[in-house]
Amino acid sequence: MFSKIILSKENLIHNLKIVKDISKHKICVMIKANAYGHGIKEVISILDKEENFYGVSNQSEALYARKYTDKEIIVFGACEDYLTCMKNDISFALFSYKMAKDIIKLAKKSNLEPKFHLCLNTGMNRYGIKSIKELNKIINILKKYNMKLFGIYTHFSSLTTDKNYTDKQKSKFYEFVKFLPKKWNTITHVGGGNSIFENIDCDMNRVGLEIYGYGNNLVKPVLSVFSQIVDIVRVEKNEHIGYLCGYTANSNMIIATIPLGYGDGLTRKMSNRLKVEIGNQIVNNVGNICMDAFMVDISKIKCKIGDSVTIMKDAGDFAKLIESTEYEVLTNLGKFRGDRIII
Repeated sequence: MFSKIILSKENLIHNLKIVKDISKHKICVMIKANAYGHGIKEVISILDKEENFYGVSNQSEALYARKYTDKEIIVFGACEDYLTCMKNDISFALFSYKMAKDIIKLAKKSNLEPKFHLCLNTGMNRYGIKSIKELNKIINILKKYNMKLFGIYTHFSSLTTDKNYTDKQKSKFYEFVKFLPKKWNTITHVGGGNSIFENIDCDMNRVGLEIYGYGNNLVKPVLSVFSQIVDIVRVEKNEHIGYLCGYTANSNMIIATIPLGYGDGLTRKMSNRLKVEIGNQIVNNVGNICMDAFMVDISKIKCKIGDSVTIMKDAGDFAKLIESTEYEVLTNLGKFRGDRIII
C-alpha cells in the first residue's frame, strides 16, 4: 500500500504505564471506533499481556476483538443479539429493569449467565437507570435467579468544564454503589474525559485518549501517518486544481498527488490548509481534498514520484486545523485504507 499508519509499541506501553500510575486503579482500555483509529487487532497485540479489560461500543466490535483476545470485553452500547454475546463470553451494559428481565429470560433458556455491567445515569442522560428504586428492582431479580452484577458504572459529561456538575454526578454514583450486595464483588468503574485525574473512588477507570497519547503531557502520541507521491503534474497559471475548482494557480506550478483522502479519514475542512512534509520541507495542500487523494504544491522543492510524505505526527495539529478535538481526528482514521505497521 502507498499509505500507512505507523504505531509505536514503545509509546503505547509507556502510556498505559503512565495511566496506571496516575489512576491507581484497574484500567479498561477503550478500543472502540477501531481503537481510536489505531486498529483493534494491532492495539490488542501490543497490550494483551499488559491489561485485562477492553471496552467497545457495539457487538460487532466486541466479536472482532474476541478473535484476538480472551480477556474481558465490555460492550458499552446496545447489542443486537445478547445470546451471541453470552456465548462468546462478552460482557455488556445493562440500561434498565426491563432489559434485565428480557436478557435473564433469554439466558435461562440457554443455561448461560449474562455478564451485566449496570449503567448509572448520574447526569449524562444518554443511557442507564436514574433511580435507586429501579436499582433495587434489578438487584432483586438478579438475586432471584442466582445472578449478579459483574460491574456498575457511570460516565461523566463535563469533567474538564463544570466542577459542580461533576461533583453532583460523583455523589449520585456513590449513593447507588452503597446498595450493592457485598458478596457480588461488583467492579465499580467510571469514564469520561479526564476521569483518571479526578481521584474518584472506584475499582477501575475506562481510558481512551490518554492511552493513545493525548490529554496529558506525560503521554506520547502512538500513531503517525505516512504516504508517498504517486504523480506529478505541471499546472499553468490560472488553471484550476481539484473538485469545484477549489484552487486557482496564481503562477505556473508543479503539483504532487498523494493517494490519501477523506475516504481514509482526512476531512475536506483541511482543504487548502493542510501542510505535509516531504524531504524535511513543508508543503501546502492545494485544491479540495478528494475521497482518495489530495494535491500539494511542490514548485519550490526537489522531489520525485515515490518519495515519502509525512502526513501527521500529532493529532493535536490536525485538531487545531479543523477546530475540533484529537478524538475526532483519530477516530476518523478508523476507516484508513492503508496498512497499519507496528514498530
